[in-house]
Amino acid sequence: MYDIVFISYDELSADENYAALKARFPMAKRVHGVKGIHQAHIKAAKKCFTKMFWIVDADAIIMDDFNFDYVVPDHQLDHVHVWRAKNPINGLEY
Repeated sequence: MYDIVFISYDELSADENYAALKARFPMAKRVHGVKGIHQAHIKAAKKCFTKMFWIVDADAIIMDDFNFDYVVPDHQLDHVHVWRAKNPINGLEY
């Protein structure tokens, strides 16, 4: 429903994580090497054609049971939506 953009800079596992994302979601796009997270998000937005878009950070691994199928209610289109992340080292979710 929304574009998916993978943002990377110099993370060690970026290429591997992007390949895994593309295997499940072939239409995912990538922004790489942009200095500054704000600037990277601006570049990501410019690649998108949907009214909202998903950002996947390069150090993130998308779990097999996660789908990018959430539809944002019209009254929340001006909000940033953030999902939980699981720390693989200690198992904590935040």
